[in-house]
Amino acid sequence: MVAMVAVTRLFADQQGHARFEDIEIPLAPGDPPPDAMSVSQPWQASAVLFGHGPAGGSHGEQPEHRRQLVVGISGRVEVTATGETRTFGPGDVLLVEDTEGFGHSSRSPEGFVAAFVLLEPPALLEPPALLEPPALLEPSALLEPGTARLDRPGTPAPRCYCVTALRYLY
Repeated sequence: MVAMVAVTRLFADQQGHARFEDIEIPLAPGDPPPDAMSVSQPWQASAVLFGHGPAGGSHGEQPEHRRQLVVGISGRVEVTATGETRTFGPGDVLLVEDTEGFGHSSRSPEGFVAAFVLLEPPALLEPPALLEPPALLEPSALLEPGTARLDRPGTPAPRCYCVTALRYLY
């Protein structure tokens, strides 16, 4: 028996269009004894953020500035990638990797809460040359809800529900 965790991956294809892909992350051992658990290979992460998107919120098509895992806690959000819309809710995991191209859009008729795990670039790839180094997550960088940006404190934050430390906090 091989244990797996189902995840939806959101990525940009070679033409820059955002696409969904259902993937499974393997866990080992596949059939652990009752006093143990299966685990995946480790993923390098730099921060965990919690975000709340209000009912009726949305954002237009845009790529993300950072790879991240979005883990639904409560409510629901609809994400659209090149015409395909999927709904994510509590317990769903979205691996967001569309950091280039046209990006995706989202809307949340009922609002939602999610955990955002900011991932390090894959070990074998260098970060894009135009990407600024991540700012430190310090309370002094946060001005007021909806306006704090870690890369440019004090500038208005876009109404976007894929929160990234390099771009904005919602």
